[in-house]
Amino acid sequence: MPTLPVHDLDMHYIERGEGPTMLALHAATANGAMMGWLAHSFVQDGFNVVSPDLRGHGETTNPAPDLHLPRLVGDVLEFAYQLGRTPVHGVGYSLGGALLLYAALRQPDLFRSLIILGSSYRAPSPERLIKAVGPVEEREEAVRRVFDPETGTVVGWDKPAEAFKALPLPTLIISADRDEFSGLADSLALYDALPNGELLVVPHTDHLGLVRHPLVYQGLRDFCARVPR
Repeated sequence: MPTLPVHDLDMHYIERGEGPTMLALHAATANGAMMGWLAHSFVQDGFNVVSPDLRGHGETTNPAPDLHLPRLVGDVLEFAYQLGRTPVHGVGYSLGGALLLYAALRQPDLFRSLIILGSSYRAPSPERLIKAVGPVEEREEAVRRVFDPETGTVVGWDKPAEAFKALPLPTLIISADRDEFSGLADSLALYDALPNGELLVVPHTDHLGLVRHPLVYQGLRDFCARVPR
């Protein structure tokens, strides 16, 4: 697995296909290989898909004392710069979607378009986390580490929806109507704020149900057929 130097670590990644580059960011507790279900679709549509293991996930270590969102966002921006193919398209599932939103807000010139899948502009509430991954004392070590309220990925999602009015990129939001991590109200607020946003709501579906859902695949293809490559 190739690596790129990113701040205090080497970020491992998987690369598939040829064409315009699509940066694919995975969910919390997952890794780049687990974005294969999306990568397969994009490769078929003529994209080069690059799927890194985020800090503290998969083969990428975490020498830092935390996994705060701003630190991960900084990694994404540096990884994109080191990759040397900007501007890139971006697709992110769950945590990966939030990272793309905040990265593009900081440096929109690095991106051509965004697809935000099962994600939000703000962190899931403690109540939603309990519903999604169980009470803190019952979580596995990896889940507890990633969602730690002081050192985990839930720290640093501090922008209101209105802040994303400054993000001009074509952006597709795909949301499950029964997502445990984020509600439709958040997706609608983000959609209302984005000047060039689209919203696809997948009915009768929860967070994991978005994976390999036929409506998701169709929405991705339709969106990618419209945006400039």
